[in-house]
Amino acid sequence: MLDVSWDPVLIAISFLVAFIASFVALDSAGKISGASRKAAFWWQMAGGITLGIGVWSMHFIGMLSMKMPMAMSYDFWLTATSLGVAILASTSAIHIAVPGNALSLFRWLFSTLILSAGVVAMHYIGMAALMFHDQIIWNMTIVLISVLIAIVASGAALWLAFHLRHRHKGVFINRIAAAIVMGLAISAMHYTGMSAADFQHDVHTLSGGVGELDLSIWVSSTTLVLLGIMLIISLVDSHFRTQRLTDNLRQLNKQLELQARFDALTGLANRHQMDISLQDCLHTSLLNKKQFAVMFLDIDHFKLINDAWGHQVGDELLINVAQRITARLVPGMTLARLGGDEFILLVPDCDDEKITTLSMTLLDEIRRPFAIGGHAINVTLSVGVSLYPQHGETLHELKFKADAAMYHIKQEGRNGWAIYRPEMSKSITAEPSFLQDLTQALEREQFELWYQPTYLADANEIHGFEALIRWHHPEQGVLLPAVFLPSLEKTGLIIPVGVWAIEQACRQLRFWTEQGFGQWTLSFNLSPVQFEQQDIFEIITSTIQKYNLEPSRLILEVTESTALKNLERSIELLNAFSQAGFIVSIDDFGTGYSNLLMLNVLPAKELKIDKSFIDSMLDNNKSQKIVETIINVARTMDMVVVAEGIETAEQQQILTNLGCDYLQGYYFSRPLPAEQVPWLVLQNKSDKQIIPIGKNHVDLPHNSQKNHA
Repeated sequence: MLDVSWDPVLIAISFLVAFIASFVALDSAGKISGASRKAAFWWQMAGGITLGIGVWSMHFIGMLSMKMPMAMSYDFWLTATSLGVAILASTSAIHIAVPGNALSLFRWLFSTLILSAGVVAMHYIGMAALMFHDQIIWNMTIVLISVLIAIVASGAALWLAFHLRHRHKGVFINRIAAAIVMGLAISAMHYTGMSAADFQHDVHTLSGGVGELDLSIWVSSTTLVLLGIMLIISLVDSHFRTQRLTDNLRQLNKQLELQARFDALTGLANRHQMDISLQDCLHTSLLNKKQFAVMFLDIDHFKLINDAWGHQVGDELLINVAQRITARLVPGMTLARLGGDEFILLVPDCDDEKITTLSMTLLDEIRRPFAIGGHAINVTLSVGVSLYPQHGETLHELKFKADAAMYHIKQEGRNGWAIYRPEMSKSITAEPSFLQDLTQALEREQFELWYQPTYLADANEIHGFEALIRWHHPEQGVLLPAVFLPSLEKTGLIIPVGVWAIEQACRQLRFWTEQGFGQWTLSFNLSPVQFEQQDIFEIITSTIQKYNLEPSRLILEVTESTALKNLERSIELLNAFSQAGFIVSIDDFGTGYSNLLMLNVLPAKELKIDKSFIDSMLDNNKSQKIVETIINVARTMDMVVVAEGIETAEQQQILTNLGCDYLQGYYFSRPLPAEQVPWLVLQNKSDKQIIPIGKNHVDLPHNSQKNHA
């Protein structure tokens, strides 16, 4: 047999070409997801052509690395045919395997068969292009091994191309590693196939064909032109993607700013914006020593309207009421919707006569029937008024007393108005027994944590749980945080209760770990009071050390308004948690200051999209665009995205398709006591609903479930 030597430099170059081609193909496949149909087709073609030409170039560079004692030449048409086969097989395989939301076994096997057959055919057609008088003697065992390597390599390449499509944290490193694996596999197939060929001692070449020098020029120029073109295209595409993302980010910031300041239903100012207006008016009135009024307005028997005619009619009524009130206001007045059927009106620079006239006008205006959905609806209004400075010099005092006056009108029969008087406060003072029960609740072990699961979006498996505090009141039953958290924070009891909650959460996570669920995470919310607690970092770190837990399994949720309230403190504390290995999550995103650019300076690894976006996503295309942009922005910041408040299968499907990482909501499970979690695990493994005997699986709406402890 003829002795053959190999050029190590060319072998290294052949592997480098295979690696670059694999990386470009993976990068092109990654741009298919989320692209338009035309753009997706282009990236499929670009990825296939790049991979095909890369494999072909690697093959012939490998052929050139084989040194024989005579000059070799190659048949032009067989060489060109091998190139066409490589491109056709690669393009077809990527077109079949990469698109879609899931890669079925049939599609994967079929595309693997096409790609491996193309690679094998390209290799042996390329070998047949050698122009010899004598036939090459083949070792069929090694040939079969090369075919098997080609099948494995093709299957792995297509699996990697599909699963590395989406942009997420670490995808660049993963693609480099995958490209190295693919390059090694392609090289292994080629050199295994080459080693199967034996040449006779007296072999000699035929005249004509493409010489080694011409082939090297052809392969080099083809490879360089291809990589140059793909590099330019990738840079241009990245520029346009960055520009689009910047535009979307700017637009999203504007939309979020509007949502943070204005009510989505009526277009009026919301509670946050009204507080700003009240603060400005308070400052101006203090300087000018002028009186202003705060008016609380509530629609009487609004719940009956919702129950009788439905929420759609109720929403239309709220819009019409807002329009009628706004029509009677003069410049300088500010109307806001606090939520439900409650409104607040700021009347600057006013006297008693102006307040009387305005209140009577509004009552008469609302008494007129509303024509909604073919129905004539009659409602009335209850109005309470507080005046600055007579009734208080702070926003809290003024709002509290206006609310007391409005509540007094409700008790007196509704459909009227009143200016606050001291005796009105007695009607809404909290029962002393409730506060006394609250101060003893921790000592009496009446608090407990319930757990709501978070699911992997693409696998529908439990990823972890969120801890939510409940109070087992001896007389009123299970109470949600909205009922008692404000009192906990005002009295300072949130500190010891928060320490208890952290201890309880870590103990529960330790128990689940010992039960074999070491992959579960647990998240809990830090309240604004806890966030300012000086030793909160030491408390949490010492607790996880006590229970021998990895910090990365604890997710600390902080609302964006809390995080941005004291930015310097937030950065310092969250950096400490992040460096210690904890996962920092921005909770209820979109409901506070909503400044996406500030996320750059916060060391958060997770972003939770607020339920309000999810609720309106199906009916409002803008909300869906906002969610999509939030996910894309989070990706660029290496953050995972959690959507909360999932209640329908349609919401789940849309968010999964948009690339959301984790999902949470009543569609999967309501919050559960710890003892019911095993039943949830069993239910996930069964097609039937499993209801634990003697356990009540009940809870109230999502908007009052946060654990701020």
